[in-house]
Amino acid sequence: MMKQCTPEMIIDILEERVGVPSTTPFIHTASWEELGVESLGLTEVYSNLEQSLNIAIPEDQASDAQNVQELASLVNGFILSYGYASN
Repeated sequence: MMKQCTPEMIIDILEERVGVPSTTPFIHTASWEELGVESLGLTEVYSNLEQSLNIAIPEDQASDAQNVQELASLVNGFILSYGYASN
């Protein structure tokens, strides 16, 4: 069975590693800019997701996601497309 990326997984990373409170209004759909997440913070999120899910996220594709919901969808699509399976 493949492991999925959930918005909650991303929100936990944002809170623990980047300092964005999980109680931030509209956290699922607010843009990275609205959340105060800069490129270094996004790199931290991508790195943690890669480690947690045992995948590699191409930078050019990751930058397409503009918020938590889009990133979860993009990562899950990537997992399905490339057939990554959880360990």
